[in-house]
Amino acid sequence: MMKKSLFTLMLSLLLGSVGCKSQTNENLESMKNEIKDVVYAFAKAGEERNIQAYDDILHSDFRVIANKYPTPDKTSIIPAENYIGLLAKEVIGGTKFDVEFKHVEVMDHSAVVVAHFKAEKGSQLVTILLIKNAEDKWQMVTDMAVQK
Repeated sequence: MMKKSLFTLMLSLLLGSVGCKSQTNENLESMKNEIKDVVYAFAKAGEERNIQAYDDILHSDFRVIANKYPTPDKTSIIPAENYIGLLAKEVIGGTKFDVEFKHVEVMDHSAVVVAHFKAEKGSQLVTILLIKNAEDKWQMVTDMAVQK
């Protein structure tokens, strides 16, 4: 009787943990899809120079880390308002990119994405950091691109 009860308890725990694991995996995949949607929206907004679209996409503390810019010996950190200004002046943006995800890692309310932004002329390997904002929505906080 004791062995049967112990077996039933162990089986229940095992089956219960399998259910939790699949639920966690489903949640993780759902978050990864939400994150990918934000990255796709970022690429599309840049292509269209749609500044208003960035209201939902970019965190208020967003910045671009531009290595070897403006000269090969410099690194620039471009805050959101300057980035938006460059888009408005059409200094950047206007390029259609196909996005290929290399890596998406979610850590609770933060995420790291490595994606290959491919264009007809050239491409970029982009590392993007995202966080969940107060409304529990994913937003980009950092973009660091390496030209290929």
